[in-house]
Amino acid sequence: MTVKRSTAIGHLREMAQAAQDGLRLRDTDIGWPLEELWVAGELLDRVETVDAGTVVLSLDLPADELSWLAKHPTAEWIGSQLRLGKRPFWWFYRPLVWPAWNLAHRRVLRFWSATGGLDDQAIEALADRRRDDLAVVEPSEERLGEQLEAELAASRRHLWDVLDHYWEQDWRRRQHSTDDQPEDQLWRAAQAVREIEAALTARP
Repeated sequence: MTVKRSTAIGHLREMAQAAQDGLRLRDTDIGWPLEELWVAGELLDRVETVDAGTVVLSLDLPADELSWLAKHPTAEWIGSQLRLGKRPFWWFYRPLVWPAWNLAHRRVLRFWSATGGLDDQAIEALADRRRDDLAVVEPSEERLGEQLEAELAASRRHLWDVLDHYWEQDWRRRQHSTDDQPEDQLWRAAQAVREIEAALTARP
């Protein structure tokens, strides 16, 4: 299934509105750690249709709790409020202390922030396919390597933590809050280490 560019951008606007509405929870016990929304993938090119859009959510959560591929109950809840599972989009969670660009998508464009709201200029440039007007962020090879090394260390710590607690009943029960089984969490933790190691090995 493919999605028209205009339809995908309509979804970005809806996500930005949902993110803006969620700010009312900032000062409540529920909280709202979403700080930025970024678009990545094919929508940054001039294509008219995409197989699926891609968004990156930057969240004010500890990096060690939101390492590559790891699921986090708060992040999952934010994703459900943005109805990500019902949209033709792939999505990734990133801790705010790390760049929005990541292992899978090294070119990203911010289209919403908690401080500035929807970036109308970014959305309009996307809609009109004006690539030269897009403030795309992309790391240098050196910066990418430094970030991957930091993320590899965090992912290894996460893998060790999963292994240490894998057979504890309390830990296993908590995993159901992200709709995952314990073995899914273990697979994600191991796969994250493998993917980052492979990316570092493949660097020129």
